[in-house]
Amino acid sequence: MRFRILSHAGLEVQGAGKTLVFDPWLLGSTYWRSWWNYPPVSRELIASLKPDFIYITHVHWDHFQGPSLRKFALDTPILIPRGNAHRTRRDLLDMGFTDVREVAHGQSVELAPGFTLTSYQFYPFTDSAAVVECDGTVLFNSNDAKFMGGPLAQILARHPRPDFVFRSHSSANPRLCFDFTDAPGAVADDGSRYAGDFAEFAIRTGARFAIPFASNHCFLHRDTYGMNDTVTTPQKVEQVFAARGITSPQLKVMVSGDSWDAEGGFSISAEPWFRERAHRLAAYRDEMAPVLETFYALEAKTAVPDALVHKYFARFIAALPLAARLVFRNKPVTYVLTGAKPQAYRIDLWKGQAVAADPSTVTDDTDPLQIHTSSLIFRQCMALNLFLHLGIGKRVRFRSRRADAKYHFLLELYFNLYESEMFPWWRMLTPRFVMTWVPRWREALLYATILARRLGGRGFVMADYLKRP
Repeated sequence: MRFRILSHAGLEVQGAGKTLVFDPWLLGSTYWRSWWNYPPVSRELIASLKPDFIYITHVHWDHFQGPSLRKFALDTPILIPRGNAHRTRRDLLDMGFTDVREVAHGQSVELAPGFTLTSYQFYPFTDSAAVVECDGTVLFNSNDAKFMGGPLAQILARHPRPDFVFRSHSSANPRLCFDFTDAPGAVADDGSRYAGDFAEFAIRTGARFAIPFASNHCFLHRDTYGMNDTVTTPQKVEQVFAARGITSPQLKVMVSGDSWDAEGGFSISAEPWFRERAHRLAAYRDEMAPVLETFYALEAKTAVPDALVHKYFARFIAALPLAARLVFRNKPVTYVLTGAKPQAYRIDLWKGQAVAADPSTVTDDTDPLQIHTSSLIFRQCMALNLFLHLGIGKRVRFRSRRADAKYHFLLELYFNLYESEMFPWWRMLTPRFVMTWVPRWREALLYATILARRLGGRGFVMADYLKRP
């Protein structure tokens, strides 16, 4: 076996004469020019890729990026997790790919004699991990999937003590994007815990080597550049391992182009990407300035047609159960948009209304739940049915009182359920949905346990669910 780091979450694995590529975001940026690979991916590396198979862990754009996927032949077999939704398969077929194969939870696929991939799903909106085995070497690519409890125990019972474990170590959630009207400057996220969670997970797997992965990105858009200090870098993970005296597994910081093979071991660049990060980010932003300026100009001339807003939210609200809408009674959400002209829309889920408003009349008193973004982003979220990407990209500000932040999280949950084909509620009664979750009963039990403990007054601490049974 041989593997090579390609990018943020891109990984190439070779074995038995075949090449498998994971999550190939290789080109440019994603999330509306917010996220960029760090370090950048070289053109030579991209040109060298000739995958026999591609595995996509989930639908988020830093894992499923159209421009990068279009670099590969349309008959390349693409493996995807078989969740309850059809979206990933449908999007790939719409792009022209002709060989899209769904892999069920726990199913193994032989890519070549002795070279196998086993997919494991986790998270209600279908994230996934994969275990790759070849020549006695076991590679566990957990990626963004935060396995714990019974679901993790299932994997480790089948693949004990993997040689390598890969996992994300930084935030992709929207908690950094909150402005609290009653607590200016307060932060809704504790970024220090991510490196610790990575360490606890790595120890639990019993792996020989742990590679911080799927978090090597930066922010270059002018709206998000200031958030670069919030990224948990591999260097911060190193500090946690050193402070706790963790020697097993061995931590290996690898970036684009670094590799390992069974004969020669690790080949890791000595480039100081993280020691000189601030300086290199500034140079990176300057290099990408023409691309960024073009995008700024596009955002500046984009407006949102009222008809598009009415059409989208009529469909979205109709898909919500009555109880879900009732929670938002007397709690309209106001989108405040920048672009060709200031725009605002008040969305009343209870009344089933989406009404254009005069942005100059929007205040914290009149509109206590606000979401600020650009007209271009708002328009694309509706057109692509992808509001679930809004918070990940960080190109948004959620404004409310601290106590009302729960309504923003609840609305995000509704979008996730809708866009993951779980709303309308009857979609959760289909045979496909049921058969997706039967083999994932351990996960359902895990969620029930977490909920019961929280109702009992115990907060959620991931380390509690990473202890050996």
